[in-house]
Amino acid sequence: MSILFTLLRQQWKENKRSSVFQKNLGINIFIGLLVLYFGAIFLSLGFLADNLLAEFFPDQNVVTAFNSFLLFYFLTDLFTRFMLQELPVLAIQPYLHLPVPKSKLIHFVLLKSVTSLFNFIVLLVFVPFMVEAVIPAHGACMAAAWLGALMGITLVNNFLLLYFKRLLTSNPLYTLVFGLAIASLMLLDYMGAISLRIASSEAFGAVLAQPWLVAVPVLLLVVVYTLNFRYLKGHLYPEELAVHQTKNASSSNFSFLDRFGITGKLIALELKLIWRHKRTKSTVLLSSIFLLYGFLFYKDSYLDGFAMLLFVGVFTTGMFMFNYGQFIPAWQSAHFDALLTKRISPYQFYLAKFWLFIPVMGLAFLVTLPYGLISYKIILINLAALLFNMGINVFIVFYFSVFNSKRLDLAKGASFNWQGVGASNFIQGIPLLLLPLLIYAPFGFLGIPYWGVFTIGALGLVGFIFRKQLLLLTVKRFEENKYKLATGFRVS
Repeated sequence: MSILFTLLRQQWKENKRSSVFQKNLGINIFIGLLVLYFGAIFLSLGFLADNLLAEFFPDQNVVTAFNSFLLFYFLTDLFTRFMLQELPVLAIQPYLHLPVPKSKLIHFVLLKSVTSLFNFIVLLVFVPFMVEAVIPAHGACMAAAWLGALMGITLVNNFLLLYFKRLLTSNPLYTLVFGLAIASLMLLDYMGAISLRIASSEAFGAVLAQPWLVAVPVLLLVVVYTLNFRYLKGHLYPEELAVHQTKNASSSNFSFLDRFGITGKLIALELKLIWRHKRTKSTVLLSSIFLLYGFLFYKDSYLDGFAMLLFVGVFTTGMFMFNYGQFIPAWQSAHFDALLTKRISPYQFYLAKFWLFIPVMGLAFLVTLPYGLISYKIILINLAALLFNMGINVFIVFYFSVFNSKRLDLAKGASFNWQGVGASNFIQGIPLLLLPLLIYAPFGFLGIPYWGVFTIGALGLVGFIFRKQLLLLTVKRFEENKYKLATGFRVS
């Protein structure tokens, strides 16, 4: 245990002495205040949950009603962790030549993840509800087993997420299958083929009836912890990681793009940059996950209108462009000075970005086509949103990209990472999402919504046709600000 405490103390000193910690002190304070704010909300929810459930489900036992939503919560928790939770890291190499057992290093890395906020914030809801409702109804012993099962599943989610995120770097197929399984489960429940609420109520109700069932999540926790341990043990040595990185680098061969001249070569370089860096891959992953956004909004309460569907259509078909495009040209901040010396014109630079976004947005539209089974309106609106993103929004992104002169560290993940984020990143979201709604508004008031959708798509098509002229406007702004960008990117 002394070794684990020594590692913990050294990690704390490393973080405390880091220059990044000092530079981001204001942001850290802001995040701390947000944590306190949301913590107070969760705590209040925990104490009020029994009264709220009694009001919304008067014919059902409060504890049973609460249990019926737990499976949804844990699936949402897993989804949220996939987007936001970072992998725990430790600089292994300085310890490998010391008499420190490799297993201790691995255990430290794994146990470090237990301190994640995701693992403790749920206690602010579960513990008050247990005190208010579960203990009076089932007794302290049954309630303790129930809470133990919930915490066990929370930790299972924690280590399951870590395992699949690590697999994502070596074998993305496993992660894809895992994601499709979760999405299929939610889709089956949405379509009424299965009932997750009934399954959840029976499963967690069984723990209250037979407390020995708490052993099931404990066994699952041991299994996923062992999977993580074995994976890290097999990838602990720097030389093995170097071989793995070499394989990844060699696999990213985009020579077929050479046929498109300098534009194709620049796109190939951009794809290699995305493939080889943590922050770019995290951005792509987050953008892909938001394709499931439709499950939250494609319901009867929204299907009767057009405005919300239009918002979701712009959001889903253009998410990669929004997330990735907001940091153009900051992705090249580490070698921006060298880029200015190359025989590459700004027009070629932005043209490559443009043709990188177009097929990705088209692919996102194809992925959202199954939503058309819910309503044909979704396909029409998403098509108009796609055209608007391709002809208008992409140039709005390019326009605001010139304002962002903050350097990016591509070795860090995208979630909870505020480095390189400036005011322009927040401001650009206003025209991107509101402009199509403003265009649609007069048609909606006149009672001819389909003409509004048609106008949005037509404007996007016109913008796409005149893309050269719009790109030249972007190039002009870039030329005016390129030295300011270079100066900003030199600041580490």
